[in-house]
Amino acid sequence: MKFQKVFASCKLNIQNLFTRKPKKHQFPLLKLPQLVLVECIENLDILEILVFSLLSKRAKKVAKLNRLSPVTICLCCGSDNQIRLTRSTEPSRILIIDSQKDNGFSKYPYVHFFTNDRYTFDYLTLKDNGNYIEEYKEMAQHVCEVFRSPIHQIEIAKESVLEWLIRFQPIIRYVEIRENVIDSVETLDRILKSLKVTEHFQLVSLTFSEKFQYTEPIPFQTVTIFYSSWFTLPSILNGNNSIIRLFNSKLTPKDINTILREWQMGSKLRNLEFFEIATPIFQNRESHFNEVLKDLNWTESVGNDGRPLTVKIDDEMRTYRVREVDRVRNLVRSDGMIGSVSLRKAIDKIENIRLIFQVWRRQT
Repeated sequence: MKFQKVFASCKLNIQNLFTRKPKKHQFPLLKLPQLVLVECIENLDILEILVFSLLSKRAKKVAKLNRLSPVTICLCCGSDNQIRLTRSTEPSRILIIDSQKDNGFSKYPYVHFFTNDRYTFDYLTLKDNGNYIEEYKEMAQHVCEVFRSPIHQIEIAKESVLEWLIRFQPIIRYVEIRENVIDSVETLDRILKSLKVTEHFQLVSLTFSEKFQYTEPIPFQTVTIFYSSWFTLPSILNGNNSIIRLFNSKLTPKDINTILREWQMGSKLRNLEFFEIATPIFQNRESHFNEVLKDLNWTESVGNDGRPLTVKIDDEMRTYRVREVDRVRNLVRSDGMIGSVSLRKAIDKIENIRLIFQVWRRQT
C-alpha cells in the first residue's frame, strides 16, 4: 500500500489535528477497514503512531492495536513540561512532546527533529495557550492508552500534577519532587501514603516550618532527600529502605552511631545496602569520626580488600559509583555482611562532611 506517502501528507498538515476542521479533497484514510489500517500502522514509528492516534476516536482505537515493543514514558512537569518516549529497541531515538507560546511564526502543533552524536530527537510541539498543564495531563493519559504503557518516571514541580498522578497512576517506578511542591504536612502525608514508588523516590525540599520533624518511615526502596533536616532517626530505624541518601541533614554523630549499631546488631535495617549522609561538622574530622564509631566493634582496612566500587540503584542496572578512599572502618554482622564506613568532605558545602556506609559480602 501507499500508506506511508499518504501519512506523510497527513504530517505536513498536522496543525489541523486539534482543530478537527474537515479538509477539502482529503484522502478518506480512516474509512478503510480496520484490518487494513492495523496492517498500515505496523510500519509506523512512535511519532507517526501518536500523530495518527490524534486524528479521531477511531484512529485512536486502531492506534492502540500497535505491536511496538514496550514504550518507556517519562514526564518532566517542571520548567520544560515535556513527555519523553523511548523504546528499548531504539535507545538512541527519543520522542519529545513539548509546548511553546505562540511566536507568531509557527503553526501548531508541528514536528521538528534534532540529531547529535548520540541521539535523534523527534519533537511534537504543541501550542501553549496558558492552560498547558491540563492539556499536558490529558496528553500523558492519551499516550499511556495508545502505547498501553504506564508512566515510568515523573519529575513534579506543581502540586496539581502530584494530585493528578495519585488519581491516575499511584504505582510508579521513579518519582522526583522538586522544591515548592510540598507545602504542608498533609501533602507530605498524602504522598507517602497514596503513592507506591517501586524504585527511587527523590525529594528536593519541603516549604513549610523548618522545625517540622517527621518520625514515620518512608515506605520506598530507594530514597534521596536534598534538604533533609526534617527526616529523623526513627524514620530510618523503623524503615525497610535499601538505599538512603540524605543531604543537609541535622542528624548528629550520635544518631549515625545508633544507625550503625542497630545495623551491626541485626535487629533493624536488615535491608540497608547503602547509606550516604551529609551533615554539618562542628568539630574536627577525627573527633567527628570517633563519635560516629564510638563503642562499635570495627576493624580498619587499608586500600580495597574486595569492596565493590559501584552500588546498584535499581533493577535497570543504574549504578552509583563509590569513590575510592585510602582506608575504611569495617563493621561485620553475624550473617557475614560487611558494612564499610568512610568520611570525606561534602561537595555542596565546605563545612559539611559526608559519611558513606556501604554494605557488601566478601566473595569466596
